[in-house]
Amino acid sequence: MPTQPPYPRQATIVTVEKGTPGQTVTWYQLRADHPKPNSLISEHPSAQEAMDAKKTLRRPR
Repeated sequence: MPTQPPYPRQATIVTVEKGTPGQTVTWYQLRADHPKPNSLISEHPSAQEAMDAKKTLRRPR
């Protein structure tokens, strides 16, 4: 199990095109610096969902 992350966590949203050429769908990946640099945390179908997840990620429990 990963260690407790430092706060505030550094996170970025990366736009990814999935699918075959001409029939791509845009997904938004939330990536963070913990437990490893550029770790995939989650994928979302909309930018707003990714932003909401990023806000939650940066908030300590």
